[in-house]
Amino acid sequence: MVSGFDRYFQIVKCFRDEDLRADRQPEFTQIDVEMSFITQEQIFSIVEGLMKLIFKEVWNIDLSIPINRLSYEEAMTKYGSDKPDLRFGMQLYILNEVFSNSEFKVFREVLDSKGIVTGLIAPCCASFSRNQIDGLTNFVKGLGAKGLVWFKVQGAAIDSPTAKFLNEEEKKNLLSALEAKPNDLILILAGERSSTLSQMGALRLELAKKLELIKPETPPALIWITDFPLLNTMKKPKDFTQCIIHSLLLEWKKLIYWKKILVK
Repeated sequence: MVSGFDRYFQIVKCFRDEDLRADRQPEFTQIDVEMSFITQEQIFSIVEGLMKLIFKEVWNIDLSIPINRLSYEEAMTKYGSDKPDLRFGMQLYILNEVFSNSEFKVFREVLDSKGIVTGLIAPCCASFSRNQIDGLTNFVKGLGAKGLVWFKVQGAAIDSPTAKFLNEEEKKNLLSALEAKPNDLILILAGERSSTLSQMGALRLELAKKLELIKPETPPALIWITDFPLLNTMKKPKDFTQCIIHSLLLEWKKLIYWKKILVK
């Protein structure tokens, strides 16, 4: 710490040493908080107090605290992102159990390889044309997905070229698991867990834009994401691990072979 102070903050001007993006400016200002002998709950309390003050002083918004929390696993499973936008709904649902005995080849191969089947409801979107659905399909394919399975909810039934591959019990359980209503559009992705959840999370945001679910008057929805994993195991190259939590370590040009580090 500095000069005997065990807790202090500083307002720091920073310059990014990384590639520019549309939403990334080269310069930004951050509040750097340094604290010793502190607990996690104290950090939550101090930062939430600061955010409440900022929201009131800058936007005249009375921020409600304490701020809700989600674990990293919950955020990825329910929203397909470790920074979920909670200003609208459209939660993701894991459908592995619904299709656990499915003979539909797309789902069967994914489940047999320990993958994931995840879906969401686009409310009142059964009126989407085939061209609109093809647009969504091309969107997720651009993110690496192999395709997009869709069903239009019509009364107590579902309509889709894929419907003929599902038995009546699977159709019933699908509607129940998603709490689908007439005129809803069901969208499903299947594949490797991490990438598929991220693809569905991106599709969720794309739908929110198309449906204009986020209005200028939509109130903010802050969230703490907790329990981040430190490392992510990658299949290619086999057994390599990548740091996914620390922004500075993300800039490393080569991956860490974790097994060798453990041996040392």
